[in-house]
Amino acid sequence: MKPPSSIQTSEFDSSDEEPIEDEQTPIHISWLSLSRVNCSQFLGLCALPGCKFKDVRRNVQKDTEELKSCGIQDIFVFCTRGELSKYRVPNLLDLYQQCGIITHHHPIADGGTPDIASCCEIMEELTTCLKNYRKTLIQAFEGVLR
Repeated sequence: MKPPSSIQTSEFDSSDEEPIEDEQTPIHISWLSLSRVNCSQFLGLCALPGCKFKDVRRNVQKDTEELKSCGIQDIFVFCTRGELSKYRVPNLLDLYQQCGIITHHHPIADGGTPDIASCCEIMEELTTCLKNYRKTLIQAFEGVLR
């Protein structure tokens, strides 16, 4: 039986109603070969470290340490600060800095697209990282990688 609609929570709410244990599995990084664009490097893709949303309960400290131990040097973050708060990692950018990971923060509102100038800036930074053989990662929301 469904609860009355007046007390249903939106599927986009992040809730503290039930304490759920943090995920214990290491954060998964998918490595994308860039050989099709004449680049010998690989680009990493992973879910949002430390994300706490719906059935996802990552541990931000463990995830960040895992990224560092994998040798990640640069991370491209497209979440807005509001989204980082929503997913319960408001200090993620500071944590990356403390770990010595260079953060390329280019906030794009959920469902939005960057303007052409922002796209060019992102591509320049990404190209620089890859040309300098830096181990680079793009973080995405958990749902994007499922």
